[in-house]
Amino acid sequence: MAEAVTFSRKRGLWQRMWEFDSRHPLLWDLFPIVLYAVPAATATVASAAGAFQQRYPAMQALVVVLLLVPTVWRRRYPFAVTLSQLVPVAITTPLGLTGAGAEFADSAGAIAFTVVLYNLVLRRPLRFIWWAALISAATAGFDWWLRYEHSVMGFVALFAPTAFYFGFVVAVALLVRTRRDFQRSEREQAAREAVAEERTRIAREMHDIIGHNLAVINALADGGAYAAAAAPERAKEALEVIGKTSREALGELRRVLSVLKAEDGDEVAMAPQPGLADLEALVERVREAGLPVTVRTSGERGELSENLQLAVYRTVQESLTNVLKHATGPRWAEVRLDYGDEGLDVVVSNTGDRVEAAGTQRGLAGLGERAAAFGGTMVAGPEAGGGWRVVLRLPREGKGRR
Repeated sequence: MAEAVTFSRKRGLWQRMWEFDSRHPLLWDLFPIVLYAVPAATATVASAAGAFQQRYPAMQALVVVLLLVPTVWRRRYPFAVTLSQLVPVAITTPLGLTGAGAEFADSAGAIAFTVVLYNLVLRRPLRFIWWAALISAATAGFDWWLRYEHSVMGFVALFAPTAFYFGFVVAVALLVRTRRDFQRSEREQAAREAVAEERTRIAREMHDIIGHNLAVINALADGGAYAAAAAPERAKEALEVIGKTSREALGELRRVLSVLKAEDGDEVAMAPQPGLADLEALVERVREAGLPVTVRTSGERGELSENLQLAVYRTVQESLTNVLKHATGPRWAEVRLDYGDEGLDVVVSNTGDRVEAAGTQRGLAGLGERAAAFGGTMVAGPEAGGGWRVVLRLPREGKGRR
């Protein structure tokens, strides 16, 4: 199957935080409590030094527990945790546990409000923002009614900072949510493209396998039928080659189709993809089908990747198959492989009259796609003296995507 698409980006702060969260989710769930320890420790030291006195310390401790403990479940049940914050508010507001002398409750409330609202916006449908706004307005209104002067200025003085901070947290959460949605859509798009590319590759392989082997079988069947009366031994040989060719075609098809049937993570026992070492057998099979083929090689072969070798093999296979299927009259073919320092040139030429009504050139289009995938080119067209010519040029270090 197609290889997973990867992005070579430098790991940023958010990426490292996400990875840490994936490895240690419990530690991240406890983060608000750990964060609270900083201002709590500061307030404790200052209070012990006589800088200020805490009002209702036991009640503040209870409020801190009621505020921070539910945040451990803020990611799994964000709306339920939001509702749970009403309980400590019902305690702090009547007792006036805000401002000077209530630093423990104030710091815990600020941390809890921030992380709970952030997770609610990040993890639930956007309509829950209105519920959060209603809850925040209700708690602020309750506080204003009990503890502040009932005037317009008192109302504005209390609600303006609350509304500003609420909007700030919501904006940050929406920004992170939008970025996550965008990254998720990128991954899904990359997955769809990988699937489409894999389907195209499999369709190309199926075309090459079926087209070539059926063309050989068809040529052998025609020759065997013609020789049946005059030379029964030749007919028998043709039938034997037809059987061998059909078995090879079935084996290749099973190999390709087994990839489609395999579940993710399953190992599929497959024969290796054909390469340059298999060209001799391919040419011999075409010769047995009645097409004289000459192979010429020049230069030092060197090391070529399996995908590059497969591209060369499929190009020669498709070119010779087209000669069998579409060329008429006296015909022969030549395959030339020229190895150079920069790459490999493959030229397949033939004589014979080309049949104009040969159908679509999907096979040639597939060859062009193969060549482009490795930074090469493929050119095909009729020759001036008759026949057809296919030229494939591949760089030695082909950058294949498969």
